[in-house]
Amino acid sequence: MPETHHCVCRICSVEKGLEISLATPSAQEAYAALRAGCRALACFPTASSVLAHIRRMRDTNGSGEASDRIFRAFRDALEQPGGIAETLLLLAVVPALHAAVSSFKRACPTLNREDIAQQAIVIVMTHVRGDTWRRRETHLAYSLARELRRDVFLWVKNETLFLPEPDSCSTSERTVSASELFERDVQLKHFLHRSLATGALDNDDLELLIEFKLEGGTGDKGNGPVTNAARQRMKRLMAKMRHHARSFTLHR
Repeated sequence: MPETHHCVCRICSVEKGLEISLATPSAQEAYAALRAGCRALACFPTASSVLAHIRRMRDTNGSGEASDRIFRAFRDALEQPGGIAETLLLLAVVPALHAAVSSFKRACPTLNREDIAQQAIVIVMTHVRGDTWRRRETHLAYSLARELRRDVFLWVKNETLFLPEPDSCSTSERTVSASELFERDVQLKHFLHRSLATGALDNDDLELLIEFKLEGGTGDKGNGPVTNAARQRMKRLMAKMRHHARSFTLHR
């Protein structure tokens, strides 16, 4: 993950360890077996190459269907020996994990970052193995990131119930309660699902919103500033979504 090469957090430590494990002969053999039986992985000779492709799709707001094909291949291979599919899935969602942990650590500085990170990893693997996500056929990466953020939020909310309110919090920060934040989260999910269903939002739009709004944008990934074209596209998308939001409010 280029943007976190100098980070020593739990997520990055896990990422580094998993990437090293991919270079072992057993992992290479497991990936070769997985690739041999899966058309979606045929053009990726190594596990590292498919992960690099996933990152490029994320960085360039790539096709949702292309992402879904790869994630379905990983998901369908979870029961195969070697654990290669689980490793690849976890590495594929590291950017979402890192963004979620960083976001909640900023929001709740009294919590230990290592604890948040450990809980986030457990939550992701629980969803990966869960029936709900395994029944999905579209928006696999998005839904995994969404459920991750929701469940980490609920865990953080529970952990902070009995913590004293920090004196350094501003008045505006204290005026927004955890329940209000959760209500806003639910409303946003409902709005995005309705936007997809009505065609106001397509897969590429959704990927772009995730990139800029849920995962912190692309400006500090080590690849230079956001291009003007990407910036202008985001402005157009936000204008379109504001217009749709007004219509959604009027017709509720």
